[in-house]
Parts: sequence; structure tokens; C-alpha cells
Amino acid sequence: MQQAEKRIHSYRNLNDLLRSDRADLQKDERTVYLFWDAQGQLVGQSPKQAFFSELADQLRAASDSAAVRTVRVDQHSYRVVQFPVQSQSHSSIASVEIVRSLEDVQHTLRSLLLDIAAGMVVGAVISAFAGLFLAGRALIPIQQAWEKQQRFVADASHELRTPTAVIHAQTELLLRYPDHSIEQESPHIAVVLKESKRMSKLLDDLLTLARSDSNQLEISSSQIALDALIEELSERFELLASTKNIHIVTDVKQPLTLWGDEGRIRQLLIILLDNALKYTPSSGTIEISGCYQGNSVCMRVKDNGIGITTEDLPHIFDRFYRGDKARSRAEGGTGLGLSIAKWIVNVHGGVIRVDSAINEGTQIELLFPRKSKTDQKPSTSQKHRKLH
Repeated sequence: MQQAEKRIHSYRNLNDLLRSDRADLQKDERTVYLFWDAQGQLVGQSPKQAFFSELADQLRAASDSAAVRTVRVDQHSYRVVQFPVQSQSHSSIASVEIVRSLEDVQHTLRSLLLDIAAGMVVGAVISAFAGLFLAGRALIPIQQAWEKQQRFVADASHELRTPTAVIHAQTELLLRYPDHSIEQESPHIAVVLKESKRMSKLLDDLLTLARSDSNQLEISSSQIALDALIEELSERFELLASTKNIHIVTDVKQPLTLWGDEGRIRQLLIILLDNALKYTPSSGTIEISGCYQGNSVCMRVKDNGIGITTEDLPHIFDRFYRGDKARSRAEGGTGLGLSIAKWIVNVHGGVIRVDSAINEGTQIELLFPRKSKTDQKPSTSQKHRKLH
């Protein structure tokens, strides 16, 4: 409006504006120029016949003050400014009023408000669905952990029920004959001892897994003479293997060292050798090998035993899982050994791989990162770090 006002003041004879339609005024369809004489009569407008005279009278200001006003007429809003004009030439125009319709602006604002409201509604809906989706995704690990815990408790209770029932039954038999000597009741005592040992082993395994889940177990890292450890364990198991006419063969590179917890690595090898011995038939062979393989220390325990079915192979590291439950129970297995073995491998940053076929045997390969003492400076976090 200020630009239009300056342009109007630049004209010497405003009567020329009346004879032209829009002359050289600001070209804007929303803007109308009303020309008033000294008596307050409308003498012209540009564009012509833009307003009826009654509407123009309602838009006219009571005084010639140059204040900008907003006038609402018949539910239509206008922005109005009226100012006096002085021309050197004779002119009947005493003041000019610039009127601009606000309909387009209000329509734009209404559209913008509708768009904002629609956007807020759509955003709220999307946020609600996204929140539900993300909440569901976030609850999946919690639900899985809860189900895993429930299954663990149920399996543990089931495993403990059998030795408890056997011990209970055998002790009742002992109480029936209080006059019998220990020698007479030695078969029943032997059963109680066997089941108590089995229960003790099961409780130790459960305690190990429970502490590992709660990050309460620690390892003490040191350099392990792995070649000597394998030779020692193979000689120990050779005595047990000889009773089943099973031959144990070792092929270990010397020297072979590994940085880790010697107690846990020993437990890992005992679990693997014990499983191989259980499921290798008479006159079978168990091969133990160890060597460096690139930046890793590689160990393999291979047997020509009964093997593992394709259906059971993906689940062998699950807790309490046994492919042949009757046979495993008869052999004294609890289904926790390989779960502990996998945990030991994981906590040492290693990888465990299993390859097996029915009636052909099983090979378990272990890969550990090859680290030296200089690679790991003694520190509290490395010497005693929590297990995950």
C-alpha cells in the first residue's frame, strides 16, 4: 500500500486516473482505488465498478487519517487506508482510498490451518501406530528372555525330579531293613551315590549358566600352554576310552599357546571329549588336533560315532536339549554340556562349528583369536572381566 500511495502522489492530475481504467497504478486484482471529493462523494474507482456505492460508503473513513484499518462488511474483510492528496492542477479528487480484499489471505490461512490440523491428526495416528510397533519390537527380547527363563526353570525342575525320586525310593528301601548291614544294602547305596553325583553335577552346571546369565562369573586371563593341556586330557581320557576299546589320537602343533582362562578352556575340552566318548561305539576313534590357522588358534575334536541328525543339529547348544533323551539320560547326560561349551567359546571371543552326519561321526571345530601377552597389557578389566 505504501508503494501505491507514493505512486498516486506522483501524479499531477489525478483526473487522468478517472478517465483510465487502472492507469499506472499497482496492478493487483485484490486492490481497488476509491477517489473521493471534498464533500465525501465517490467520484470514481479503479478498476471501474469494482464496488457498489453503498459498499464504498461503508469503506470510507470518517476522517482523512492515513491509518490502516480492517473493515468487515457482509462477512468480507478488507484492508483499508485513506489519505488526502494535493495536486497542483485543478482536480476534484480530495482523497484516495486504497482497499485490498483479505479473502485470498484468509482462504490461504484457513487452508494452512486445515493442513496443519490434518498433519497433526495424521502425525498423531502415525505416532500412535509407530509407538505400538516399536513397543512391540522392544518387548520381543523381554518376552523371549521371560520365556527362556520359564523354560529353563521347567527343564531344571524336570531334570532334578528324576534323581530326587530315585534317592527317595532307595532310602525308603534302606529304612525297611534297619538290621541289614552296609554290605547287604550296598546296591541301594550305590544307586543313591550315583544319583547324588548326577544331581551334584547338574546343580553345578545350572549354577554356572545362571551366573553367566547374570554376569557374575569372571575369568582370569593368562597364557595357556594349549599343547600340554590337550596332551594331559587325552592321556586321562585314554584310560576311560580303553574300557570301551576306543582309541584316542592327538595331532597338536608344538608349541601351541592361547590367551584365556585355563580353567574354562580345560572345562571346554572335558565337555567335548566326554561327549565324544559317550557317543562313539566300541572300536571307534577320537581325534584331537590343534594348530595355528592364520590369526586364530584352531582345535578340532572328531569322532566316528553315531553322529547327529540334521533336525537336531541346530538345537544342540540349547539348554537341556537332547536328541535321544532316553539314551542321553542313560549315559548320564543333562543336556547342559554343550550350552556351557558354547558360552566358554563366546566369552573368549571364539567361534564353535559342528559338522555331523548319522553313523559317520561328528567334528567340532573351535577357533579362538590368536593373542599374545604383549597384545593385552595387565589391567583389571582384562585380567578379571565379567562374562556375558
